[in-house]
Amino acid sequence: MSFLPVFLDLSTGVVVLVGTGPQAVAKLHLLRAAGARVTWFLQDACTDSVAPFTRHYAGSIDVVLGEPDDADLARAMALVSAAGAEADERLSMRARSLGIPVNVVDRQDLSTFIFPAMLNRGDVAVAIGTGGASPVIARRIRERIEAILPARIGELAELMKRHRATVVAARKRWPGFSARRFWERIFDGPVGAMALSGRVQDAEAELTRVIEAAASFATAGPGVVHLVGAGPGDPDLLTLRALHVLQDADVVFYDELVTSGILDRARRDAERVFVGKRKGQPGIGQDEINRRLVEAAKAGKRVVRLKSGDPFVFGRGGEELEHLREAGIQTLVVPGITAALGCAAEAGLPLTFRKEASQLSFVTASTAGDARHIDWATLADPRITVVVYMGLSLASSVRASLIASGRDPQTPAAVLARGTQPDSRTVAGRLDDLPALAAAAGEGPALLVIGSVAARCRHEARAQRHAGLAA
Repeated sequence: MSFLPVFLDLSTGVVVLVGTGPQAVAKLHLLRAAGARVTWFLQDACTDSVAPFTRHYAGSIDVVLGEPDDADLARAMALVSAAGAEADERLSMRARSLGIPVNVVDRQDLSTFIFPAMLNRGDVAVAIGTGGASPVIARRIRERIEAILPARIGELAELMKRHRATVVAARKRWPGFSARRFWERIFDGPVGAMALSGRVQDAEAELTRVIEAAASFATAGPGVVHLVGAGPGDPDLLTLRALHVLQDADVVFYDELVTSGILDRARRDAERVFVGKRKGQPGIGQDEINRRLVEAAKAGKRVVRLKSGDPFVFGRGGEELEHLREAGIQTLVVPGITAALGCAAEAGLPLTFRKEASQLSFVTASTAGDARHIDWATLADPRITVVVYMGLSLASSVRASLIASGRDPQTPAAVLARGTQPDSRTVAGRLDDLPALAAAAGEGPALLVIGSVAARCRHEARAQRHAGLAA
């Protein structure tokens, strides 16, 4: 993000606009729509050409004729210029020297702020920006949002605004009252439905009634815990249900493998608590994690326990579910795309294949001890695709165990490292080369895939294999 989106109250000062062309006129309309008092500085302008605008915006714009360099910027809260190349450069330098925000139309290099694509619904305004890189993308996004945003959303916002002070007073009167949850119920309930359908008077009457009964919101109800699968890493692979839960959370407990992109999908003011284990560092024990989850839920919070992949596939989600239910905590599970499925799909690797691989086995080998306790003999059948979680550092042990149990050393194998993330890498080869494949894949979370299907990795993955092993 190269620009910070900011909503500026333009009614508190004067905006200087310089220029006479269509671009300057478009900015005039936009500034007035935001309530700005505009000083429009014109050079060699025909009085007749600006007369329609001065009549339409009578009392809210001042027209000044003269050279752009004579524009008085001392009292301006912002400058918007479409005066022409040389004049724009001089005005930009003057504004910057005075610490005044400046926008030069179509000259991002001379601007300290830019105008986003905007969608206006009264008090509800949506701004979309691409940092100046592609106005077309911004406009297309605006069109899509416009198609789904209710036409009367601004009327609902105005209704809520009129009663905001009363709700604030209720919060002071009842310490346990949650204004945020109150307004969420208003938006999602009958009041919101009536306002969006045009029945504003009915909506206002119902809102007044609900506010009078606001004491019912003062006592925090029991909290709820959602065990949420975050998927293999790409935030776009979150399920829609997971996204809704994250955006409604009061606190998010997350593991080491949950990416920052996924955490960014949580509600902005939600508390984020790291409870993972980093390599070579002491981690938080499972008992302590369980205690914190129960404590947060009993405090009436909406809790998300965020785990990479799926919480019920090597995620200890089952243990946490049992503990929470024994403690009387309402607990809901939101499944996620497990790493094996997401990473294999990215690599173009089918984990099963008709008449070739009819069985699929997930195993985990996070320590040498774990690897020794796996019954490798049951995985010797060539029709079984074996997916090993947390086995990157134990590739030698996995290879030795499978070969000793009867698996052909020439069996295709692949290492899927950092799957679905920007630096993901797939390295393919044979079982007897598994340690070298693991080394070529690099550090980070990785899966080992052993079975005939590994030979079907997409062409790009094979190219990476050759480059990695050659190095």
